[in-house]
Amino acid sequence: MSGPDGQAIPGPGGTAPPNPRTIIPLIPGVARPRGERRAAMQQAVVEVVRHLVLEAVPPEHRSPLFDQARDLLTEAGWGLDELFEAAEDGPARSALFRALGLET
Repeated sequence: MSGPDGQAIPGPGGTAPPNPRTIIPLIPGVARPRGERRAAMQQAVVEVVRHLVLEAVPPEHRSPLFDQARDLLTEAGWGLDELFEAAEDGPARSALFRALGLET
């Protein structure tokens, strides 16, 4: 049911009927790449990790995927101590890639 201005009016049980034009929002986030782009994203993630914990990478030397990799790392929610461990190749980096959905 709807009123004169198009607003939903509760039906006989106190609840408004579902709107047939209900919009379901997409879940925000960074898309996980596949194939060759996945390897490029892994390299960009390593670049961002090293940028955060070892040595800053000047903007003119950053990979094209740097910002997307940084956003992906933000979603992971890892602390600097965990990222420091992932700066070098090993189990911590593999765990990071798995957490980010980038493990091949």
